[in-house]
Amino acid sequence: MESVLRGLDTTLGRLLAKARTRGAGALRQPINGLQTGLKKLSAGLEKMEHETTTGPAKRAEHPAAAPKATRTRKPKKAA
Repeated sequence: MESVLRGLDTTLGRLLAKARTRGAGALRQPINGLQTGLKKLSAGLEKMEHETTTGPAKRAEHPAAAPKATRTRKPKKAA
């Protein structure tokens, strides 16, 4: 997650540096793309937080199986 934020930070830094020479109109599309990426990231984080607070889905419990009867053994012959 930190790498995603670092990438967004460097991208924004480059865009702002270009805006000084080109003007604000050149920034509109890249900033819209960054906003979309941040919205996706935010939605993903909210989903992860929601999943961790509710926990994983539980399976339906099945009744315990009856233990198997043990086989009777023949007594050993005396040597």
